[in-house]
Amino acid sequence: MTEDQIKYWNQYVNGNNSALGELYEFLFEKLVFRAIYYTRNPETARDIVGELFVSLVEMNSDERRLHWSKVKNVYAFLLTIVRNKCLDYLKIEAGRLQILNHQELYSINDTQEMSDIIKHLEQCLNELTADERKIIKLHLKGFTNHEIGDEFQISEKTVRNKLSLSRKRIIKLWHHICLLIHFIWN
Repeated sequence: MTEDQIKYWNQYVNGNNSALGELYEFLFEKLVFRAIYYTRNPETARDIVGELFVSLVEMNSDERRLHWSKVKNVYAFLLTIVRNKCLDYLKIEAGRLQILNHQELYSINDTQEMSDIIKHLEQCLNELTADERKIIKLHLKGFTNHEIGDEFQISEKTVRNKLSLSRKRIIKLWHHICLLIHFIWN
């Protein structure tokens, strides 16, 4: 850990988000490399590390000082978080595979039920901004993050972060809608 990295971490903990940008430049690729070791998927690894940095930016300075002012080895600290996020991802993926393997239990036979699911998903998508919807649509059509970035005149990393944040918002909205439906039907 270099003195500069320690200096940037302390500045970040004290409320300077631009100092986190410097740490991002120093550590992003190293953290992604480690995440690839766990996930075996470079894009997922980049998403996980990108989401980590987004969550760091979103944390208020009081929480930073309370929880992280005593961190001495920033790389080891962030590496531990990345490892845990990768393991969480792998657990979720294992659950998804289990569901897919038992698909007959979860199959949708009723076209009305499928229509309702699509309607609820569209509601979630409509909660996103127009740019977020456009970025997701381009991503789903197979455009690379670089190509999407060129279209919107933003960096590839910004596209990756916007996709990650949009996915999180959609998942959160989907859970809220499912809970509402459950309470209404029961």
